[in-house]
Amino acid sequence: MVLLLETADVLERRARRTVDPAQVAVLIRRAHQRREEADALRERLAARGAALTRQQATAMSPHRPRLLRSPSPAARPETP
Repeated sequence: MVLLLETADVLERRARRTVDPAQVAVLIRRAHQRREEADALRERLAARGAALTRQQATAMSPHRPRLLRSPSPAARPETP
């Protein structure tokens, strides 16, 4: 699950660095897919008592939102 979330972060960072709009769209879509897979896996594990739900994890570690956050609203940061 963590690997899926970390991969999503890496894909988003790559999307921010690329200049090709088509590649940005693909990378953001793949990042979103990885987060959806991680959420589904978390829910399956939580149903078995082997993982916390997203709400439980957020409540227990509010200072570690990076892996629990939703995807960024923009694929690319604003340029100065």
